Amino acid sequence: MKGERSREQLFQVLNWLVSIVLAGFLIGFGGLVIGDLPKVSSPVTIDQFTPPGKLAELEAAARRIDTQRSDLQSQLEAAGEKRDRTAEAYTSAREAFDNWVKTRTATGDGAQDAELVARTRELDRLKSVQDAARTEADAASDAVTRLNLEEEAVQKAQSALKAAAEPAFKRAKFMQDLKVFLLRLALTLPLLALSAWMLIRRPRGDYWPFQRGFILFSAFAFFVELAPYLPDYGGYVRFGVGILLTIVIGHFLIKSMRSYLARREADEQKAEPERVRAIAYEEALKKISARTCPGCDRGLPTQEGAQLDYCVHCGLRLFSRCGTCDTRKFAFFRYCMSCGAPAEG
Repeated sequence: MKGERSREQLFQVLNWLVSIVLAGFLIGFGGLVIGDLPKVSSPVTIDQFTPPGKLAELEAAARRIDTQRSDLQSQLEAAGEKRDRTAEAYTSAREAFDNWVKTRTATGDGAQDAELVARTRELDRLKSVQDAARTEADAASDAVTRLNLEEEAVQKAQSALKAAAEPAFKRAKFMQDLKVFLLRLALTLPLLALSAWMLIRRPRGDYWPFQRGFILFSAFAFFVELAPYLPDYGGYVRFGVGILLTIVIGHFLIKSMRSYLARREADEQKAEPERVRAIAYEEALKKISARTCPGCDRGLPTQEGAQLDYCVHCGLRLFSRCGTCDTRKFAFFRYCMSCGAPAEG
């Protein structure tokens, strides 16, 4: 019995594996088909709704400004380094000149007047070089500032063009997204309808693993390939679809529960032999092992000193006596566990 149950569990696992593998291949194939849908039309860009050539002209101006600023930035860095070097040279020369003047004043040597004139001229030259370097650095900085202002004006012009084209672009983008969604819906809706038919109407026969794989594929197609492409409308459509799906699923769950309760009540009214025949053997063994009635699925109470032969809820006979050896046994056993005699009826 244990070996048979192990084989049955293995078959169930293999059936699930077949379903998952089939769903995987269907998902891969469907992904190739769905992936080609956006190619049915060229992408919509905001450039298509701006004055012809105007946005391209502004983009060219922006690129030109970037190039010029890169060159000016190099010039600005070189001019700054030159300004720092000349300032340092002038400062050193000025300090040396001041020290020399102090020495000359202390000695009172008039023979050094010619050297005083030469040193003064050299100091004036260094000062002129420093001023020229500062002027060059300031000019480069001013040029960079002008380019920044020009770039700001270009960016404002680009923003104005895009803002003017935004409404038309959004409408065209929405229509394209809607077209893609409708194409996806046209492919996905028949899959969902067929899966719903399999779940509701079709009995679970020998080919149920294939049907289950197709249902898994349909669920993936809906939640991954269709739902993210639902039109937004500020979120109303997606929340509306969610509410609708919840109502539909809840309706079928309530309907299924009522149908189950009705079937169970009808089964309880049938004659006991008919009820026993309607219960699968393996299912009965699993339920009685879990101390659950195989007929009504309710839990079985325990009472010390009393034998439970009938279900206290639906009256189904659970334990009986062997007609050959009078051993108490589970009523669904096919053979007596003591003498091996076949069960009656």
